[in-house]
Amino acid sequence: MNKKFTRTARMLAGVGVMSVAVVACGSTAGTRSAEGYPTENIRFIIPYSAGGPTDVTARALAPCLSKELGRSVVAENVAGGSGALGMQKLIGSKADGHTVAIVSTGMTVLTPLVNDLDYSKDDITPIGVISHVPMNLVVGKDSSYKDAKAFIDAAKADPGKLTVAVSGSSTPQAIELQRLEDQYGVDITVVPFDGSAGATTAVLGGHADAAFINDAPEVSARVEDGSFRALAVSAEERQKHLPDTPTLVELGYPDLTLAVTTYALAGPAGLPGDATSKLAATLETCLKDPKTVEIIGARFVPETFDDAEALKGILDEGAAVYKTMLKK
Repeated sequence: MNKKFTRTARMLAGVGVMSVAVVACGSTAGTRSAEGYPTENIRFIIPYSAGGPTDVTARALAPCLSKELGRSVVAENVAGGSGALGMQKLIGSKADGHTVAIVSTGMTVLTPLVNDLDYSKDDITPIGVISHVPMNLVVGKDSSYKDAKAFIDAAKADPGKLTVAVSGSSTPQAIELQRLEDQYGVDITVVPFDGSAGATTAVLGGHADAAFINDAPEVSARVEDGSFRALAVSAEERQKHLPDTPTLVELGYPDLTLAVTTYALAGPAGLPGDATSKLAATLETCLKDPKTVEIIGARFVPETFDDAEALKGILDEGAAVYKTMLKK
């Protein structure tokens, strides 16, 4: 499946860079040592624009990371290229533990494969998993499509007419929508943005028929208040908070289960072992912090911490699957 998206709308957002300093809390902390790493403030790269689930997750973590490490953690949005610009900035940084990023399986594995970029998953140091987030197919409250069957039937009846907003042109959800056409004959026009915030705005403003975006807390909140209607979820099982929303598997699309985003903490390749270990221990501590977990979404945080080795396995598996898929 190496063909280009034939009707992908040209609505990529421009590169946005915004930085916010998160002030360190306290002079001592559980994972801070008296000497050694960290010796300066930490730059925390967010490869998407402000307001989306990647940004929300990173900014939920930053205060706790700052408190535990005893240094300011400076969150910086570097949006563009479905996460590629932020990844390149991370990879090009000094490998001393003072620059890290929130990364996803899409930007780490899929984006460089689809776009033939000069980086790969081997150019980062995995630290640990933050969360696993499935995708929701949602429409606006005034949409005439009351369920997934009606939406898909309409797409089949008028190929290419319906538009679905996604968080990037080479994200897992964009690829899965292309597979929906390739394998099942459901032809939908993919409208990519640099992050879920733009995709959300497009649906709310009536500029896209639907969005295929992270089932993040802010998306669930819009479903609960009636702004969105959830038609389907990419998880293998129905989600407890959306008991009436069927899975893509139930709807007859069993292969479309790759659109589950794993968010993780990573550094550039060659990160020293002591820095990696301290960052992993700090991340594990923060993923047990009630306030942090509440913002990220408790249902997305693994019950048992997935460390660097587990994260590497996830990235390796994703690379193997996508390489095979993109050759078809």
